[in-house]
Amino acid sequence: MRYLLFFMLLSTHVMAHEKVVRTKADKLAFGKFTEQKHHPWPFALLSIGHNMQSYQDYSGSPYWHDGLDIRGQQEQSVFAAAGGKVVNIENYIHGNELYWEVAILDEEGFVWKYHHISKESITEEIKRSYQNGEKISEGTLIGNIVQWPMSSFGEVYHHLHLLVVAEDGRYINPFLMMEPLADTQAPVINRIGLAKNHKPIDGGQVAGEHALFVEASDLVMHKKFILPPHKISYRIDKGEEKLVWAFVNLPSGKNDIDFIEDFYMKGTCGDYSCRKLLFNLNFSPEKPRGVMSLPLGPHEVEVTVEDIVGNKATKTFKWNVI
Repeated sequence: MRYLLFFMLLSTHVMAHEKVVRTKADKLAFGKFTEQKHHPWPFALLSIGHNMQSYQDYSGSPYWHDGLDIRGQQEQSVFAAAGGKVVNIENYIHGNELYWEVAILDEEGFVWKYHHISKESITEEIKRSYQNGEKISEGTLIGNIVQWPMSSFGEVYHHLHLLVVAEDGRYINPFLMMEPLADTQAPVINRIGLAKNHKPIDGGQVAGEHALFVEASDLVMHKKFILPPHKISYRIDKGEEKLVWAFVNLPSGKNDIDFIEDFYMKGTCGDYSCRKLLFNLNFSPEKPRGVMSLPLGPHEVEVTVEDIVGNKATKTFKWNVI
């Protein structure tokens, strides 16, 4: 019976994330993000399990993660990173107790969405704010994170899923709203290479139109929970630096599916037991799977990846167009 319950919870978890979970709180956001904020973390975190640009695929339908998975202890107390009015308390995946939201609209117009709060732990102060429109202060106890039934890479995965919504319902990177973490470890570039038909190929020689990929990873306070870098850029043949993307927000603010299979190349994985990230260097929202047509002969690319606090890694790759 215990294993049946686990399977049912896992199945619901998969189904729940096949498309973006929007709630009525999203429509209330009017904040305009112009610079990094410095709000306190909701609790003393163990590590970051996923960031907003993490690749998620539990059922064959990949999607962007949208927010931060902030890992904590079992029944970890969660405190409001910003004060304001509680504008939503909702079981947004009806019938599944893992998926309760408490949403707070702060003074600047940003909606803070705290997901995976245990229903029974939501405090009376939070409920009163929701019912009466009373303001709560920064640091107010919201409740406890729910006990998560699944593990990842051999570790329990109790976590708060934090999302921040700005004007037009656009999710912005919660990292940019928080006090910077003491992170001195730069991202890692594992390899750079050639791609055809949106799939990496071996070797350093190619004919005709092609693309480039980079396999890279970042870690925040953990050794196994691989994250995508915050920013990726490159220069070809020592030319002008071109930005692939910097994750202030996602390439599309409409949902958590747009461009996910364009930004990430075939061979990428992201679930409870597999994290491998292959980025398409030729990505842009205008030409999601753009290719290069370079002159015959040797070429060189210099790729730079950067984390949220500015640690960088750079690596070069040489190839020949025949």
